[in-house]
Amino acid sequence: MKKISKIVVWLFLFSLLLRVFHLSYFISFHQDQVRDLYYLKDHFEKGQFILLGPKASVGNFFLPPFWYYLMSAAYIFSKSPLSSAILTALLSSIASIVIFLFMKKFFDQKLAFLAATLYAVSPLSIEYSRFAWNPIPIPLFVILTFYFLYEFLYNLPAGRQEKREYFFIYGTIASNLAFQLHYQGLVIFIFYFLVILFSKKFNLKRFCQYIFINLILLLPFIIYEAQNNFKNTTGIINFLIASQTTAKLKFFGIPFFIKFILRDFSFFIGRVLFFKNQILGYIGLIIFLISLGIKILTIKKQEKHEKPIIFFLIFSFIMLFFYKNSLIDFYLLFLIPIIIIYFVLIIKKTVGEKLALGIFFVLILVNISLSPAFGAYDKTFLWIKESIKKITNQKQYCVNYSIFPQNFIESKYRYMMSIAKNKPVYKNCDMVMYYRCDPKVKTVYYLCEEAICTRTPIDLSLGKLIDMKPLDSNVKIYQFDL
Repeated sequence: MKKISKIVVWLFLFSLLLRVFHLSYFISFHQDQVRDLYYLKDHFEKGQFILLGPKASVGNFFLPPFWYYLMSAAYIFSKSPLSSAILTALLSSIASIVIFLFMKKFFDQKLAFLAATLYAVSPLSIEYSRFAWNPIPIPLFVILTFYFLYEFLYNLPAGRQEKREYFFIYGTIASNLAFQLHYQGLVIFIFYFLVILFSKKFNLKRFCQYIFINLILLLPFIIYEAQNNFKNTTGIINFLIASQTTAKLKFFGIPFFIKFILRDFSFFIGRVLFFKNQILGYIGLIIFLISLGIKILTIKKQEKHEKPIIFFLIFSFIMLFFYKNSLIDFYLLFLIPIIIIYFVLIIKKTVGEKLALGIFFVLILVNISLSPAFGAYDKTFLWIKESIKKITNQKQYCVNYSIFPQNFIESKYRYMMSIAKNKPVYKNCDMVMYYRCDPKVKTVYYLCEEAICTRTPIDLSLGKLIDMKPLDSNVKIYQFDL
């Protein structure tokens, strides 16, 4: 038990280190993050209960609110985007632990350590676990659903029937929360229900429990719908109808799906396992397709613990086939833990345990050495953070913006300025008026995009250009002392 505890702690800390190392350098701070932070800020300030989640990436409808409840836990501690980014890093690190416990209990301890470590160093997992975004925690809830599903199906000690009910409930909750985070979670949500439905352990009592638990978890969303004439339900129906139109059929059918498998899914495998190497991604795809085909043809001979994983992969591809829109990489986040587990199992069966351990050990070392945790970074958040530090050193200042709205820099800057301790005298600064006559303002900061800086009626030579090197961006900051 002590040895297992040490492994769990090591996995968590190792995963977390790769995700929070220089986090402020790597955090993506884009329109979705600003939208969510403003949404939370508004509801906290007004004391309103959150009933609705983020807008779906396709269609005119919204998600249930679980993501905002998660973010609220981080927001209470700090309103900075870093707080919610740390939360997602924590959740991703916990996924490594669950993968280990799942593999250890139902497969093999050595393989468990390999699979969990591969997830910890997975380039795609690291890239998508260092900023706050609602699809990012889905891998955790997918592997949690699998863990509880296996406990329900396979691991029941004699005379402990009541435990089966608990695992059924936990699995129902985990699959529901995956669905609430992003609509790609529907794959695990429906899969969990179908496995339970066709198992010999399903009955009317469990069906009623399943419906009741899901209704309770979706209650805030249902209340919002009832208060707003079922606006989101209508949006979902309209999207499903619209997706059947001729205009959308270019994203549907065998030719498009083959293209997705060969190009996008091979790259996905490369980013999950092979340090973002496209060639190794193609090799991984060949191994995946051949092995999965063999397993489908010999499904009756497969070990019972492997069958749910095989069925889940088949079901996932069926669901992806019938999704009539472009398949972006983050739509596949739900597959990351299962793909890793599958590859660990088939490589071990194909080449033997010792050689498999050697292959994966080398792969882990290469993934660490080429990890995105130590790579190039997005300077946007750092630039905003450091420039606000310089601006808020002054007293009685205000800020004027002349920035194209398409890149959302102004909304990011305004949010970060709204949580600064030394706030501007005015939220919106008319540079000409304050430059001439307002005694409350001693300093004006003019933030302008390089292409339109000269549009101001004030002569920029009268101001001082603030040096932001080495964090220069397309936005310049001029200081005018009145």
